[in-house]
Amino acid sequence: MNLSDVLIKPVLSEKANKQSEKMNRYTFVVDRKANKLEIKNAVEKFYGVQVENVNT
Repeated sequence: MNLSDVLIKPVLSEKANKQSEKMNRYTFVVDRKANKLEIKNAVEKFYGVQVENVNT
């Protein structure tokens, strides 16, 4: 799967914003066929960050 097809959009909700502020945790809508490794690689490539954990 192409990395640009994995991440669809970030979730912009009150709950997601609280998680990003307090726990440094971000939420995305992703392709249902993507596995955890593909999600991790896509986030690291597009946002230039080190991903510690992916919860699906």
